[in-house]
Amino acid sequence: MILLGEPKISGEAKVWQTNRNGYLAKIYHNQTPEHVQKLAVMIAHRPKEPNFHLNHISFAWPKSVLKDAQGNCVGFLMREIKEGKELIDIYNPKRRKDLKLEVDWRFLQTTALNIASIIEAIHISGYVLGDIKPQNILVNDRALPSIIDTDSFQVRNPKNNKIYRCPVGSPDYTPPELIDKDFSSIDQTEVHDRFRLAVIIYQLLFGGQTPFAGKWIGTGDTPETNELIRQGLWLYAPNRLMQPVERTIPLEIIHPEVQRCFLRCFNDGYKNSDLRPTAGDWVKALRLAVNELTICGKRDSHYYSRTYGKCYWCDRSTKLGVDIFPGFVKAKASAVVKSTPQPRVINHHVIGNLLQTLTGHSSGVFSVAFSPDGQTLASGSSDNTIKLWDVRKGNLLQTLTGHSNSVHSVAFSPDGQTLASGSGDKTIKLWQVKSESSITTTNSNSNNKGLIICIAMSGLFIWICFGVDAFALFISVFIFVLVLCIIFSQ
Repeated sequence: MILLGEPKISGEAKVWQTNRNGYLAKIYHNQTPEHVQKLAVMIAHRPKEPNFHLNHISFAWPKSVLKDAQGNCVGFLMREIKEGKELIDIYNPKRRKDLKLEVDWRFLQTTALNIASIIEAIHISGYVLGDIKPQNILVNDRALPSIIDTDSFQVRNPKNNKIYRCPVGSPDYTPPELIDKDFSSIDQTEVHDRFRLAVIIYQLLFGGQTPFAGKWIGTGDTPETNELIRQGLWLYAPNRLMQPVERTIPLEIIHPEVQRCFLRCFNDGYKNSDLRPTAGDWVKALRLAVNELTICGKRDSHYYSRTYGKCYWCDRSTKLGVDIFPGFVKAKASAVVKSTPQPRVINHHVIGNLLQTLTGHSSGVFSVAFSPDGQTLASGSSDNTIKLWDVRKGNLLQTLTGHSNSVHSVAFSPDGQTLASGSGDKTIKLWQVKSESSITTTNSNSNNKGLIICIAMSGLFIWICFGVDAFALFISVFIFVLVLCIIFSQ
């Protein structure tokens, strides 16, 4: 193993590029026997990668130990997370603007959902993260997060139940029961991670705002954030000593299930930490929330929850003069004409540019269909779902679920308001595109289908054999009426 370039220096180690493509080396300043034992457990018991099917690395997990010339363990080898931005760059509007990142509210909610799913996988494997903070979470342009600094996790050896603690914590993300405690002497549980996860999700959904910031109406000066956390004083606490200000993004704009998760964590969970939502609870609530998002009719960068009923971001930008999701104002379709240049042809081979690569299905795509106005693309997949895409931006608009087998065909109605889908589960479903609800389910019947096909083929045979005369016309009309009767009798 050869170390390359200049290392990135952290509190307890240096991180180097290596001659192994896609791998980094973390070398400790002062290696201890505890480090060695902890790494051995982590390498032997790696959590399941929840995003393996997406070819994504969800956590920079130790792969193997690194030894010096004397055979002493000095660190470990891990996969490199490429092209990821720190979480604060994603949720902070000013940093997004400076970095020219195209991020909307749907992207942020999807990122929150994916963080919760990764932490759920880590908890299922018996690990506690301990030090959850924005600096330890990187996000790529597909809203897929990766957690780094995993060797700081709290690790339990399943063979002898020995616990290797997480010795560090971050202010503003520490649960009230652990504030001012010595982390090196505390065995933490995933209940403590639940608080930290809720704060991270709140920042993602509310423009980087913290649940513990607002107008203090209690006596004396505004307490420090850790003191507010210790006393359970957040924006929607029962005592209401901390109140929203004009720029505060209100809780009611998000899906009701997500609202309930925040109230459970910071109100019920303050009294009884076991009542805080698990990472799995957040996954369920956020999945509902993402599926309920719809795009604004005025700005292509504004998404809002259908349960809220209107675009909060338009109202906020009008009121405050600041739009944290700036984009293009939509023009009326009748006023815009798009000029599409002809592709250049050489030797009968078309030379053109790749316009979009749409990713999101977890299995093969069997069928696609454009809406009549060309603005939406529907795709049916063997993952049993239908996805609707914004053609121009390449964004996923909706995910339609209801089939129990692969979706083999999709088609829009002429007005674009209804989508039909055919599936291996022997049903045809009709969907109201805007509400993503199924209108009708039609069960296919193989015997009736075979009968209809036989009759239709017989009619075609008669027509060909006898020609276009009165007798053939009579027979054809009779067969046509018979086919209609069979169809409507199903």
